[in-house]
Formats: sequence, C-alpha cells, structure tokens
Amino acid sequence: MPSRRPHAKSRLGCSQCKKRKIKCDERLPRCGGCSKHNIECTNIGSSVNRRLLARSIYGCNRQYLDVEGQSVSERTDCYVSPASLYEQSPRSTSDAESSVTSCLSMASMDGVNKLIDRSSLLTGDRYMRDLEWMHHYSTETYRTLSEIPELQEIWKTVVPKEALAHRFLMHGILALSALHLSQINSKKGSNRMVYIEMATEHQSSALSLFRSELNRITPLNCNALFAFSSILSILTFASSPCTGIDQRMASVEGILGAFGLLRGVYGILHTAWDYIEKGQLGPVVREARAISERTVADEAREALPAMEYLDEVNSNASLDTDAKEAYGVSIRKLRDCFQKLNARCQQVRTAMSWPITVPPAYISLLKSRQPMALVILAHYCVILSWVDWCWWLTGWGERVIREIYRCLDARWRLSIQWPIKMVGLAKK
Repeated sequence: MPSRRPHAKSRLGCSQCKKRKIKCDERLPRCGGCSKHNIECTNIGSSVNRRLLARSIYGCNRQYLDVEGQSVSERTDCYVSPASLYEQSPRSTSDAESSVTSCLSMASMDGVNKLIDRSSLLTGDRYMRDLEWMHHYSTETYRTLSEIPELQEIWKTVVPKEALAHRFLMHGILALSALHLSQINSKKGSNRMVYIEMATEHQSSALSLFRSELNRITPLNCNALFAFSSILSILTFASSPCTGIDQRMASVEGILGAFGLLRGVYGILHTAWDYIEKGQLGPVVREARAISERTVADEAREALPAMEYLDEVNSNASLDTDAKEAYGVSIRKLRDCFQKLNARCQQVRTAMSWPITVPPAYISLLKSRQPMALVILAHYCVILSWVDWCWWLTGWGERVIREIYRCLDARWRLSIQWPIKMVGLAKK
C-alpha cells in the first residue's frame, strides 16, 4: 500500500476555509481560497499575533521574530519600542480574545500570558505619548542638534537605530524630544508640565542604565554611549530654563554640572576614539566643514582686546602660581574659541569646546567661586549669548552673568563690564 503523502496541517487558517472544510493556505492579507471566490477573509488575528501564537503553541523558542523583514528582539533586557508594541497588537479586542481562548488548551500559559501582557500595555496613553515624542524627534528635534546636513542625517537615522539596541539611548532621545516640545509649548501650561514630567522620568531611566554601561565601554556600545552623553549634555542645559525653576538661582552651579557632562563626553570619546571615528558616528566627532551663513567675525574681533585685558588682570592679581597658570590656560583657550566663531554652524560646537579644554584646576577654582574664575566665566557667557538662537541654550549667558555680578564685589565687577555690555545687560 503506497505511503500517504505528507502534508502540513493548517491550524491558523481563516474561518471561511474552515466552514468549507478545505485547507487554507494562510496567505495574507487574504488567503488563496477567499481570493478565488472573491469573499472577505477573516484571519485569527494580525500576522504578528498569529506567529506569536504559533511559536507558543509549537514550543518554538527562537530569540528573534522576523516580521516583514525586520528583526525585533524578544529579550527582556531590550527596549520595547512603542511602534513595535502597536504593530504587535491585535486588529480588534474581540479577535484577540477569541484567538487566545481557542488556543488555551494547546498553548503554554507562559506564551499566552506574554501575548496578553503586550496587548495590555497599549491600554494606557504612555506609549502613545512615546510615539508622539519619537515622531517629533525624527521630524523636528534632530534638526536642532546640528546645522550641517550630513550630521543632521546621522542624528535622524543612525542614532535612533543605535537606540533600538540600547535602552538608555532610547530613553535619552524621548527625554530630549519631550523637553523640546515643552519649549515649543512654553505658553501652554498643562501640556508643558506633562512634557517636563515625562522627560524627567525618561532621563532618570536612562541614567540608571547608562551608569552600568560606563563600566564596560566596548566597540559594541561606544557609539551609543557617546550619542547619549552628547544628548545628556544638552538635557542638562535644556532642563533649567524648561523646568520653571527660579532662573535667578544656581545658574553657576547648573553650568558646572553641564561642564562636568561635557568633559565626560570627551573622556568617553578619548577612550573609544578609534572605534567611533571609523564608525557611522565618525563625522560627528571630526571637525565639521565650515558653512558660512551668518558670521560673528566683527564681534569676535572685539573680544581680542577683552582677552588681553583678562591676561593683564590675571598677571596683576595676588594669586598663587598654580592658580595663575590655570587661569592663563583658560584665557588662551577662550581666545581660541572667539577666533573660531566665523560661521553659524560652528558656534554651538565652539561654545561646547571651551569647557572641555580648560584645565581641571580651573574647574576646581570655579567650584569654589574664586573671583578670577568667575570673571573668566562671565567672558565665556558672551559666546553663550551668541548662540541664544539654540533652544537648549536660550538665556544661559544672561542668567549666569547676572549671578556672577551678584557674587563679585565692587572691585571685581569692573572686570566684567565688557560681558555685561555684550549680552545687553548694561541697558537694563
């Protein structure tokens, strides 16, 4: 007797084929039988849910699901993006319930519970907000991170792709986008506070994951660490004017925190320079080409006499040798920054370079609020005032100079007349 020809059973076919008692080929979105008879085809659920059920029923323990050509990790330590949750949701609640009920007798409870848990995550609006913020980042926020098209493209495409494999970077992107939205909606009190609260939550989640990664910088995570460190520096600058905290308070303390993060970015970049420079983020860390749009050369030339004046003040002040040396190096680095401010696309980059290049001794002197250190910082704030068009740096120069003025006595206040004039405080 000839052996029976083997065939694959159709367990997830459409209900129309089951009624006609014919095998369903399970094609999507409409099976072959329904296409032939030109009738509506009702599948058990979405394509993703059917595959999830099939794997739980037949004991498949593959680590990744390949859905429409995209690989989505199912590991518990992977960030579950709002988009992936939405794609994995059933087409309707009734379809999902019927599919789970019909398979309970065959499926493992663990597999079914995973499916139910993922669907229930969509009941809140948290993930819809995350979708909103990711959309805003990919359409608006990324443009504000650079004015060079090549670098904008990296922030738009490469960095979010890195974030899919590194949860701390994904949280950082969402926090940055939420803060950007809070700045755009600064006149809408209720919405603005929602953005700020959720940005704070994402930033907190990102930091807890980020700290553990810093202990093991590798070629696999160095790009994500560098990208997040850059975002974190921006978040530090952006948070103060966005949170509604009294802007007259602790501006120097806030900028010291930002300086610490910027110097940390350099530390990460230094240890993994070769890996990052040869990778997709290479253009971000290399010198950008100058694109002349709006120059500040005239203002920069005005800064050179001010730098000479600072040198003179430092030389004549009664200070110890180490302090004078630290101040002298900081003044020279600041002069270099003023001379590089020849194009708009370089202004933010230049403004962020000075805190990285000053010696650690200067940072220590600034932390102790030494008058000469504050005077140098006031001159740096002129550069911050020139990048006031950048949403996350708006108002910093003026606020810091106001606090410095209050900290200095009458004799030292004479040394910051030029910064006061340049930021427009002399008229107020």
